[in-house]
Amino acid sequence: MENGINLEDNGMCYACGKNNTKGLHLEFSFDEQEQCIETTFVPSDDYQGWHGVVHGGIIATLMDESMAKLAQFLGFRVVTASLTMRYKDVAKIGKPLSVKGEITKLSKKLIYAKAVTKGEDGKVVAEAQAKLMVI
Repeated sequence: MENGINLEDNGMCYACGKNNTKGLHLEFSFDEQEQCIETTFVPSDDYQGWHGVVHGGIIATLMDESMAKLAQFLGFRVVTASLTMRYKDVAKIGKPLSVKGEITKLSKKLIYAKAVTKGEDGKVVAEAQAKLMVI
């Protein structure tokens, strides 16, 4: 337990937990040379807002998890302090989304990161920036 917060991974994370039957089950690939992380997600009807359209909260979750997971791969224990989103296009149900996360700046207590989600055509669906609090 650090700072009164237990950052134990029990496999139930909504985004990446293997034990969470209702979760997204994201799997990530870490590019050590480029210091970035990537994942692909194909949203089913369970993740829609409007008919046939992926709920914006799911897209936010994809990017939030990508940035936090990258910090974890780099050896940091973090929680999201702030998340800023900009949606640029509609994501459609059943179409693959690719997400890439990168660290932009490191400080003693905060990690600054960015992420981008693209559709299968390569068009940007959303961009995010986050401040991750080091625990």
